[in-house]
Amino acid sequence: MRWINLGLLVTSFCALIFVYGQKYHAEDLSVQVSALEDEIARKTQELSTLKADWAYLNQPGRLQPIVERHAAVLGLEPIKTEQYQRIEDIPMRPSGPDTDGLEALLLSLEAGVDPNEMSELPSITPPERRP
Repeated sequence: MRWINLGLLVTSFCALIFVYGQKYHAEDLSVQVSALEDEIARKTQELSTLKADWAYLNQPGRLQPIVERHAAVLGLEPIKTEQYQRIEDIPMRPSGPDTDGLEALLLSLEAGVDPNEMSELPSITPPERRP
């Protein structure tokens, strides 16, 4: 019976040390969370100030005199109607890249031929592609 009591006492003491360690660890984490929340609040306030500054700096009434003062240096002109295009007038992209020239170049390099010294690429048939 004495060994059981001694074992329970040692187990209780170890559990006590573990619980206090967890308590202090939780308090440290709480301090870290509090510090992060304070930093987030500061950053949010700073971001709000920067957004207000940006809105002020981009006001047309403030920018117009600056543009007029530096018009000669900037070379800015009003937009002309000829600069606008319709969507239908924009050419479509090609469906895929043209790889024939690249394949011929790579095949000539594999054959040991310098493309800079040749007037024409050799007639090397490219290997068939597998799907």
